[in-house]
Amino acid sequence: MTTSDNNGAQYDSIASQYSEGKQSPLRRYVEAYSLFEMIGDAAGKQVVDLACGDGIYARRLQREGAAEVTGVDISQGMIDIAEKIEAEVPKGIRYICADAQQLGEVMPAASADLIVGSYLFHYAPNEKALRNMLTAVRSVLADGGRFVGINENPEQSLTDFAGYAQYGFNKMACAPLIDSSAVTYSMVSGRSMINFEVYYYARSTYERLFAECGFSSWRWLPLQLDPAGVEACGEEYWQEYLGNPPVTGLELLV
Repeated sequence: MTTSDNNGAQYDSIASQYSEGKQSPLRRYVEAYSLFEMIGDAAGKQVVDLACGDGIYARRLQREGAAEVTGVDISQGMIDIAEKIEAEVPKGIRYICADAQQLGEVMPAASADLIVGSYLFHYAPNEKALRNMLTAVRSVLADGGRFVGINENPEQSLTDFAGYAQYGFNKMACAPLIDSSAVTYSMVSGRSMINFEVYYYARSTYERLFAECGFSSWRWLPLQLDPAGVEACGEEYWQEYLGNPPVTGLELLV
């Protein structure tokens, strides 16, 4: 199987369960809040939601005034869910099933003001695939454009891959933690347990490739907590996760 086949099949088999997991407090009050705080004003922008899943963020981007939204995901199962929702309540969002490495083949060059990639680059199983993803993203971004996303935290040590049971998931890997090391997540979704695999890269590796692939600057941004999350779950509930974040925000500038 190709890289594309592996990642697509990984999510085809858990598409419904993974989609349901987006409704968890963690996804709502930290992931979504952090992502849209980083995005800022999307009004009037040409936007690509890369690794769009079921389209939950593509739909929100459209509601917040983006001029045009295209959702792209490697999993046909995820795209099927997104298109079903689009057919029921049409929003004018276009969905494409494609590997992020081939984004430049399905989108015109320099056509996007903003590319959103919530959990994207850490699915590259090797440096070549990571470079291909970054090159593709850069080719589709217009001058002055931005990539905004959430990514594996490259500064989290293997000994800190613990303490997340209360949030409904576990994170595991084998020593030593080096570039391309597989990281396995096990996540509770409803009554099901789903598993998926991502890959670790050092911060220095990411930043070298950012520069080599044509990005002018980048920022690693801390996760943020929606004040509504404190009201819903209490401040103490979030301390362990935010004190040892498994993921981090990322902004790349052209």
